[in-house]
Amino acid sequence: MIRLMLVCAIAFASSAALAQKKMYRCGNQFQERPCEGPKSGASAAAQVDPQQQQESAARRLEREQAIHQAKCANYADELADIDRRIKAGADQEVVEQFKRRQKEMRIRIEHTCK
Repeated sequence: MIRLMLVCAIAFASSAALAQKKMYRCGNQFQERPCEGPKSGASAAAQVDPQQQQESAARRLEREQAIHQAKCANYADELADIDRRIKAGADQEVVEQFKRRQKEMRIRIEHTCK
């Protein structure tokens, strides 16, 4: 009796799984048929105005320059902080570490910011 119930349960479970239709995801939707291919016509990249491309390139360049200037300002601030700590005096080992870091920061500023 238990075997019969077990066989029936397995049969019902597998029939439900087989009865499900295959679903296709198209963007945020699911549908029973595959997604349509790309639409015919001009692509979105071809429709972009050349003036817009120049403006976006200019904005990108401005953003990159602003990031570069911010890095240089951070390097200068860190170097000033290191100089201040060296002048304040500390343990000899700590001062040596600060001087190594000071040298590294000056090299970085020379190579990056000038």
